[in-house]
Amino acid sequence: MEPLAWVLLGISAPIAVWLLIRRVVVLVFMRTPPPWGGNLKDPRWAPFRFAGWGDDTLTAHLLTTDNVSKDLVLYVHGYGSSLGRAEERCLHLNSLGLNVVGMNLRGHGGCRHRDDWTLLKVMADLEALLKALPEHLETLPDRVWIYGHSVGGFLAIRLGGMPSGWWANRLSGVILESPATSYPMVIERTVHPRLHFTMPWVRWILRREHERLHPDLPVRYATAQVPHFGLPKVPMLILQAAIDKTLGLRHHALLVQHLDANTTPFESHIIEGHLHTATKDSDARRKLLEDWLSPQIDSGSRGVLV
Repeated sequence: MEPLAWVLLGISAPIAVWLLIRRVVVLVFMRTPPPWGGNLKDPRWAPFRFAGWGDDTLTAHLLTTDNVSKDLVLYVHGYGSSLGRAEERCLHLNSLGLNVVGMNLRGHGGCRHRDDWTLLKVMADLEALLKALPEHLETLPDRVWIYGHSVGGFLAIRLGGMPSGWWANRLSGVILESPATSYPMVIERTVHPRLHFTMPWVRWILRREHERLHPDLPVRYATAQVPHFGLPKVPMLILQAAIDKTLGLRHHALLVQHLDANTTPFESHIIEGHLHTATKDSDARRKLLEDWLSPQIDSGSRGVLV
């Protein structure tokens, strides 16, 4: 082999490896898994369109109560899930007397936009949903609640910590079910232990990609976690699955640690026998939710556990 060929190989090989790593990082962390299970079964859901991040046309779904309700809850599902998979939880909230609004997050369920996926885009989508919502309500609610599951909990914490617009003074509480509370911990748990030596590259690539997509926002990998991105000042209910093979219990511990040092009123429960998934529920979760929420809302109906 000619010396020049060796030189070219020595130059091109590291570049090829770097491009491969970048491609893998972007596909794994910035492209959502194939969407499924986004269809809702209850015919009472009323869809409406709104403009999300980048003026992308998105669809939200509103489920109202039979009687006029003074309460509304925004349900935010987790990564890789959908509103359809969480429909039973939404129906339970509705049975307690709350109007429920939610959406298949971009890249999930029936929503497109899988590529260049970031939590910042989804946050902007949720803010846009709430901004557009009054056009589809007969009257504005007296109280607004946010329910976030898994990564939806991460988004709920951020939303609750930075309320804005018509619902800012109406925000009454945030409910978190097995929430993610640290973006770095999610990433590090996803990377195989044998590949942890690549973490400096992974962090650098993710930071540069976020800066490319969100040049107007300060993006820092290390601060994408509680308490740096904000904590709600309204009461919080935390329902953590004792069996959490998706995130583990470190996220819950991190949140409780900072809430203990904060003035935010909260109630936290680790539920034995409860799983992380949204497709399975437990009487214990429903009972804890009802006991905490029902005294705070106006409703002629209450969920009944048998």
